[in-house]
Amino acid sequence: MVLNDRDTRCVVEAFYRAFLAGDADAMLVLMSDGVEIRFLGQARLRGIEAARAFFAFSAGLLEDLSFTTHRTIVDGSWAAVTWSETARTRTGVPWENHGVDVFRVEDGVIILLHENNDVRLVHRFLPTYAES
Repeated sequence: MVLNDRDTRCVVEAFYRAFLAGDADAMLVLMSDGVEIRFLGQARLRGIEAARAFFAFSAGLLEDLSFTTHRTIVDGSWAAVTWSETARTRTGVPWENHGVDVFRVEDGVIILLHENNDVRLVHRFLPTYAES
């Protein structure tokens, strides 16, 4: 079932609330079992267990995170969200990044999430994720 703009927006907003609360389990509940996730410069994942493993890996990579969404554009089951963030890396280096997340929502769950950001920063300051 393809959702309308309002339904898609509600799922995406719930995802960011869970992210900002640091609640990976609440983020995972919003995803389909076969979710496709790409974190540009870090990982390409398929499935809820792969997402769970990546969220566990990435927890704590950034400290004192300030994350802001700027604009959400929704068209049926698709959404794009521009964002920016500042933090410190685990090693104390100042961090500043920005990007756009693209979502596809069907049947009330996220089936696709592509996070796009400045990969030069990811490669320079964050550890490499070894996909299993």
